[in-house]
Amino acid sequence: YKADTILSDSCDGGYKATRHLIKNGHEQIAYLGSSQDRSPKRLMGFTQALQEYGIEANPKYIVTNLHSSQDIYNVLNQLFTGYDAPTAILAANYSILLPLLHYMDSHNISCPNDVSLVVFNEFDWAALHNPPLTTVEQNTAEIANQAVSALIRRINSPTLLPSQKVVLPSKLNVRDSTCGIGRGPFGEKAETIDSLTLTPSEEQTLRENNYTAAISFHYAGKAWMELHQKGIRDIFDNLGISIIAITDAHFNPELQCRQLESLKLLEPDILIAIPTDNEKTAHAFQNIARSPSRMILITNVPDGLTPDDYVCCVSVNEHSHGSNMGHGLGEYMQKHGLTKLAFIKHGANFYATNQRDRAAEQVITEEYPDLQVCGTIAFRSEEDVFKQTLDLVKRHPEIEALYISWEGPAMEAMAALTQMERTDIAIVTGDLDYSIAQNLAKGGMIKMISAQCSYEQGQAIAMAAANALLHKKTPSFIGIEPIVVTPENLLKSWKKVFKEEPSSALKLALKENPNYIFSKE
Repeated sequence: YKADTILSDSCDGGYKATRHLIKNGHEQIAYLGSSQDRSPKRLMGFTQALQEYGIEANPKYIVTNLHSSQDIYNVLNQLFTGYDAPTAILAANYSILLPLLHYMDSHNISCPNDVSLVVFNEFDWAALHNPPLTTVEQNTAEIANQAVSALIRRINSPTLLPSQKVVLPSKLNVRDSTCGIGRGPFGEKAETIDSLTLTPSEEQTLRENNYTAAISFHYAGKAWMELHQKGIRDIFDNLGISIIAITDAHFNPELQCRQLESLKLLEPDILIAIPTDNEKTAHAFQNIARSPSRMILITNVPDGLTPDDYVCCVSVNEHSHGSNMGHGLGEYMQKHGLTKLAFIKHGANFYATNQRDRAAEQVITEEYPDLQVCGTIAFRSEEDVFKQTLDLVKRHPEIEALYISWEGPAMEAMAALTQMERTDIAIVTGDLDYSIAQNLAKGGMIKMISAQCSYEQGQAIAMAAANALLHKKTPSFIGIEPIVVTPENLLKSWKKVFKEEPSSALKLALKENPNYIFSKE
């Protein structure tokens, strides 16, 4: 005979916490526990998640014998000395938390900007802390209920019953103590434009050398690209760097290959480009890499290239971009009692949009478990989205909301939904332009936008080029933070993104929106 056992699935809790951090881009994750014997399942879940995602368990990051505040301080001193400090910590026992927070505060270690933090066990002040703490919650109330039920079962049974073992799932409560790390095409951490600086003497050196640059766009004419160009030009004009050619590939890989060959013949000192297709343009970009021109890439890296072949890749912080949209969609659906959604994602093998889509999915599945994903579209080109949206909604008429990777396919989906008379479906998307902004202002299908700061991305491109011309070391990847745009901050966001006043039509649309309280901005 054995006693009945009611347990919380600690292994699952450790696994969920670690998987959450890994999906947020963390690889250097520390596990701090008070006793391996007391909670071996938590460590088991931690190591299982690392193994599943191909991350080696570093013994330096796993400490399981912390019994006093001094023990914790000593270990943290070791962890945060040197270049390989952890970017995330799983505190496996509540007793570790207060000394850990005290150490971080006294050493100016910011949570979550410097270190993301997950704590095992939910407690009363977890949501009240600044920032609110992400926790692994064990269902103690249900454990007590199950224990009482088991006891009553024993009391009421006239005969000896076989023992029962009940394992209750844990729950991950995601709050603001964890955040994502934007990653470049080779897994490198996204750096900011602050890492690119020039002294007055360096600026003068650039002006004296009359450097040249050329730009190869995948397509031009849209606000996203025009702002990139303006950001680049404003920096280059100040530094005396001449833009001698700009090409538009109209999303045609073969055309871009021919254009790149022509640009190569011009022998610019700097060539800035965004590939239309990573595979089909690979050979042309490899030829540029072998030329004297220094190359700056926008958003994506063609197949076959390594960081040694180009100066820098500049993009939006795609993890933040997708996370913004995931939170925007989840919050809107919860507020309005909606439960069923679908994803319209980019199907091409572009690390940037793939990272964006994964981040949005992670937010929805982890932080909004009551929402149901009814379907997913993986489109290859924007033009495909119209028909795919028609098919999707016909198969799943219960859909109430959509995540869409960026504004181009969002416009195609909106056209399809309008044709179907399904303008009741809410949409959250990325990138700000006039049509999307107007729909948001009028209270249309668009409910929230995560907007790239394209002008600042252009500035970062130009600064990376300038540093390269001076033979200064530059980060291999720079990710510029996006901003969240809602009807409430639309006018201010427009000015921030476009560096100009919003149109009178946009202001009027907001003023006439019955759901928006107009204020002077």
